Amino acid sequence: MYPAHRILDRAVTYFPDRLAIVDGDIRWTYRELGARVNRLANALAGLGLRKGDRVAILDWNSARYAEAYYACALSGLTFLPLNSRLAAPELEYIFDDSDARALLLSKPFAGIYDELKSRAPSLEITIGMGLDELSDGMHDYEALLAAATDQAQPVAASGDDIIQIYYTSGTTGDPKGVCLTNDNIYWCGVDCVSVMDFQLGSVWLHSAPMFHLADAVAFWAVPLVGGAQVCVHFEPDRVLHLIEKERVTITSLPATLIALIANHADLSKYDLSSLTQIMYGGSPTPLGVLQRAEEFFPGEMLLHTYGITETAGLACCLHPQDHDLTIGEDGHYRAASCGPPTPLIDVRVIDENDRDLTAGDIGEVVFGGPKIMREYWRKPEITAKALRGGWYHTGDMGYLDETGHLYLVDRKKDMIISGAENIYSVEVENVISTHPSVREVAVIGIPHEVWGEQVHAVIVPLEGAPDVSSEDIIEFCRGRIGGYKIPKSISFDDGPLPTTGPGKIAKRRLRDPFWEGADRRI
Repeated sequence: MYPAHRILDRAVTYFPDRLAIVDGDIRWTYRELGARVNRLANALAGLGLRKGDRVAILDWNSARYAEAYYACALSGLTFLPLNSRLAAPELEYIFDDSDARALLLSKPFAGIYDELKSRAPSLEITIGMGLDELSDGMHDYEALLAAATDQAQPVAASGDDIIQIYYTSGTTGDPKGVCLTNDNIYWCGVDCVSVMDFQLGSVWLHSAPMFHLADAVAFWAVPLVGGAQVCVHFEPDRVLHLIEKERVTITSLPATLIALIANHADLSKYDLSSLTQIMYGGSPTPLGVLQRAEEFFPGEMLLHTYGITETAGLACCLHPQDHDLTIGEDGHYRAASCGPPTPLIDVRVIDENDRDLTAGDIGEVVFGGPKIMREYWRKPEITAKALRGGWYHTGDMGYLDETGHLYLVDRKKDMIISGAENIYSVEVENVISTHPSVREVAVIGIPHEVWGEQVHAVIVPLEGAPDVSSEDIIEFCRGRIGGYKIPKSISFDDGPLPTTGPGKIAKRRLRDPFWEGADRRI
């Protein structure tokens, strides 16, 4: 067992004077970061927090966020990165479920504090980060650090200790707390370094939210190679500016953010030559988005990955040399694959009876290995179902080819059943996304009194492109996909389409208005 906090300890020992964190004017070396992390860990202990207590954070991407990740691991505390887009009632559920005792709160979220405090009886300690004014009983972050010692006082740890809980988006019900252990997080860092372009001098840009593991994997991978981490609150111009200024080499962008970058009018004015790799995934990425992305980012730079919180980050990774968008005679293209499993993950595709399927057959994707979560917080029945047979059942539909490469086709819940035919929304989205007037598209199933469901597309037109109509889209689809897959109805939206946070389109929110009042939902 190797406690996760040792990852930073090692970097402080072997790379003390190398740049560790950049956040605006902040430029800390590993020696400086390590000292501040020790101070924060000791300050949290001084407030009465003990091993296993839950500590939440509401902040945009920042150096303080990084400190909190590391300090909680050092102290044996369980860290709760909160989705900054949630409303007070949604946060109330998480506090009630987790019994979080402490909250780190930054200025952009100060306005929600009074309402949240009244809704969260477990919340005893609040630490204000950069606030203009502290509410009664609130502690100041920098004052706590200034008063604490910078001598490390690590808490005894085991590999099975829960050190992080990530709450899912709740697209299938109440949010579930994914419990990750010391072992999960340590192996997360090692696995990332083994498949990504990390090396001494790497510079990671935290462009996706730090409250998602899709970005937070960097906290545990970058220090292993003595690299630097640059913090930014996502905004296309700001991201592009920092890539140029800080000579960023690697970053992670979910599909929705790749689309924003690819559609950026002034992309060519930035020097992005330092970039060697862009990790993307989060959800199946439409072909049209990838085609636009490759106009600016060579295919060998794009790293198609698949991972979920329950697998502690990456589960599959397509080697950049295989990032080929050429469509074959069978209608498939290699870059649609998210690759083989990473070294510390095993993958299977199974039928409804948990039996393995042969290559090419579509079924549910399941994963095993040392990175699989310990449990869903306080949900033993749901945990048992998800981890039955020692494998994590993802609810994602896909298939393996003859070489063991995984292809995702849809979420179980997003598959459309129309007239007894299974229709995978991603397949339809891939076609529509290549239309020159389409910026974003989401395909959903809506009620039909005869077929059960019909295919419906929600489209965000591309600004400056020729106007497009429903008839244009339907005609565009003819001959590209089977007639039963072509949308029977289309609606247009100003965009952007709603997301769950990690770059996944919130299809449930798009479907709900159509299914309101229906006797059943397929």
